[in-house]
Amino acid sequence: MEAPKIRQLHPMFVHFPQALFPVAFGAFCLYFATGVREIEAGAFVCALFGVLAAPFTAATGFLDWWTHYQAYMTSVFRIKITGSFVLMALGAPAVLLRASHADLAVLPLGALGWAYFGLLAACTATCVVLGYYGGKLVFH
Repeated sequence: MEAPKIRQLHPMFVHFPQALFPVAFGAFCLYFATGVREIEAGAFVCALFGVLAAPFTAATGFLDWWTHYQAYMTSVFRIKITGSFVLMALGAPAVLLRASHADLAVLPLGALGWAYFGLLAACTATCVVLGYYGGKLVFH
């Protein structure tokens, strides 16, 4: 009887922005429920750090793909690479919008507040997709 083959997992980089954007969205939703302005400020800080970390995270993911997978392109990698650019393209306008209009989150929300909320929600959805496909890489 042949011994079972054990698949060795490559070390994976933690995708830090994937944790920050859902936290920012959750905190913004909590702000809706409570009206506590400090919670909304915390949501903005989480989104800001997510936007600042996203390019570095994409770069480390690219290097991981290049070194551990010999840049072999599959649909999972295509989705992960595209998703990282989508995340940056959604996160940057959200942070810039909130930074340039500090009062956009005053309740009840106006048009800019809803745009900010929508961008945070879209970032969160993108993180869910990226996390799902990241799990497919690790646990396939």
